[in-house]
Amino acid sequence: MGSKYLDEEPIALTRKERMLAALRRKPVDLVPFTTYNLHPYTGSYQEGEPSYDELMKLVVAKAGMLCKVNPKRIASKRMESFVENKVETPEDRVIHTTILHTPQGDLRSIDETPHNQPHYKTEHFIKTDEDIERYMSLPYEPHEYDIANMVAFEKELGDRGLIYTSYADPMFVAQSLFGSEEFWMRCLTNLPSVIRLIEHLFEPMLEDTRRHALACKGHDFVFQTDGPEVATPPMLPPRLFKELVTPYQKRLVEAIHNAGFLCMIHCHGKVRLVLEDIIATGADGLEPIEPPPQGDIAIEELMPICEGRLSLMGHIQDQEFYTAPPGTMTEHVEQIARAVRGRTGYVMSPTCTPFQFPASETYLRNYIEWIEAADRILT
Repeated sequence: MGSKYLDEEPIALTRKERMLAALRRKPVDLVPFTTYNLHPYTGSYQEGEPSYDELMKLVVAKAGMLCKVNPKRIASKRMESFVENKVETPEDRVIHTTILHTPQGDLRSIDETPHNQPHYKTEHFIKTDEDIERYMSLPYEPHEYDIANMVAFEKELGDRGLIYTSYADPMFVAQSLFGSEEFWMRCLTNLPSVIRLIEHLFEPMLEDTRRHALACKGHDFVFQTDGPEVATPPMLPPRLFKELVTPYQKRLVEAIHNAGFLCMIHCHGKVRLVLEDIIATGADGLEPIEPPPQGDIAIEELMPICEGRLSLMGHIQDQEFYTAPPGTMTEHVEQIARAVRGRTGYVMSPTCTPFQFPASETYLRNYIEWIEAADRILT
């Protein structure tokens, strides 16, 4: 390999070692490729769905696996006393209502989860200015973290992949309390109220992140946050990403690095105008780097910009698995292979977790074609 960043000779690596080396921008023997939260192990979204059986066999045989597993987060008894949960189970869905009994009055949030589908929120906690005050009146006590489930999963996964564990972003938590449209409107019309809430959220979140990382010491977990994507164009102007995301992520990433872990930022969509602000957080990598037209910067341009500064993962658009004609995935692998040849700092992966039940013949055909092409072309 010809990059100036490959200053040592790579040796044969396991799938896990190869992924870690690329994320660390270290030498790799082969360009790693991985599924995105598609795996046959405990807690898989596809668990028990027979349409995925043949694909799973191929995944285990040939692909890396990036698996999202989080620890048990334990609140103090006092904190638990402020939260009331109600669950209803109509035939086709689960309805989960959460009530926060704050010192200044109750707040309510409702989530619905259709059978074999992702959940969605039908009511958010904050609807008025008064609700902001109610939420901020809640006391804070740090959580404890039990990673027994992660350790068991790590043993099951072995050297075939990596475990992702999520940490919170204060801007994203604020957005989730408002809902997207209300959050974006407030950012444009009443930004001080949003920043005040983010500042309120940040220090407790930083302490929880430190505790989370401390609990994970001794394991090759990778920390990841989902939040920054809701502050990218066209939802918000780039100047607000710099204000709402970068300074807080910088301190969170520092805490994660101090504990010895890699840190990835998950950000769908258009990243061109906020790429330098993402790099300024100090994070190790960015994913899922969607190709145009959903993204706005192709990997041929991304790789030289980010080389030595930020690792990249993704660029296989998930939606194409559902619709693309035969041969498309092979073409994508060939194009990406040309762009990354001679470099490290890249892991090929789909841009999303599969959520189709049962999986269609087209989806399975294209996913299998992608794995076979990656296994053949990236060697």
